Amino acid sequence: MTASSNFGSEMVWLVTGCSSGLGKSLAQAICKAGHRIVATARNTASLSYLPDGPTVLKAKLDVTCPEDITSVIAEALDKFQQIKVVINNAGYGLLGDMEAISNSDARHQLETNFWGPVYITREALRVFREINPKGQGGTIVQISSIGGSMTAPGHSFYHASKFALEGFTKSVAQELRPEWNINLLIVAPGGVRTKFVESSSGIRPRHPAYDLPGGAFNQLAVYMEAQDTWCDPESCAKVLFDAVVGQSERPLPTRLLMGAETIDFMIYEIKGVLEDIDSWKGETARCSESLTPENNGHRI
Repeated sequence: MTASSNFGSEMVWLVTGCSSGLGKSLAQAICKAGHRIVATARNTASLSYLPDGPTVLKAKLDVTCPEDITSVIAEALDKFQQIKVVINNAGYGLLGDMEAISNSDARHQLETNFWGPVYITREALRVFREINPKGQGGTIVQISSIGGSMTAPGHSFYHASKFALEGFTKSVAQELRPEWNINLLIVAPGGVRTKFVESSSGIRPRHPAYDLPGGAFNQLAVYMEAQDTWCDPESCAKVLFDAVVGQSERPLPTRLLMGAETIDFMIYEIKGVLEDIDSWKGETARCSESLTPENNGHRI
């Protein structure tokens, strides 16, 4: 999902969700490198760690509000005249037994983690193609999760939002014309030592049918509280920053995993898929036995 790009210190980054965690670490890395940044958060007071000056724009943004997105893009263009990198980082985790989560909470999870990046991606594509100097293009980074490829108990709507984001991104990447020089990157961290668990909407009250000793979600909660093998957000920010800036020498992958444990998780998931394919390939092939030259390739 990449094309060649020329990057320098003049590039402008727009990062959502900069109040804490990975977004904060990214904003700090971008500023330290001397690049220009549009740092956003729902409350700009949380961005006080960034210096005030000509290379920094602090903007209020609720990613579930399309009007906010339009306004922030206009502010960014007014100050910097272009945007080179957009990082869709804002999001949260909605944790709990699926049957215990309300429809309104589930919808808000999707509005934030999926529809927010969709709205911003649409605006970013327009800017890269029509506002930036012709051929300059740009890069959109979707902060997904290892939970965009595999699942764990107690995260049903969180996984739904990340699976949707990854499918959306991979499809959009196939629609873009090469001469636009627009790149899309999915970033899939595992556990990161941030306030993800604490700052998420929290664990919903348990459903009595699932809240049992030894329950799957109960065991996972112990792992999440420990965070022993989780990544440092500053290290993740540096890896991502270096990957984006260095993409002219080393093209970006479709998905960039972050954290050593994500490699084993992904291999385990892929092996499971391959085993299912092998075990059921006879039945799979049987579905096509009635095809004839006249209807080959069409639904029967």
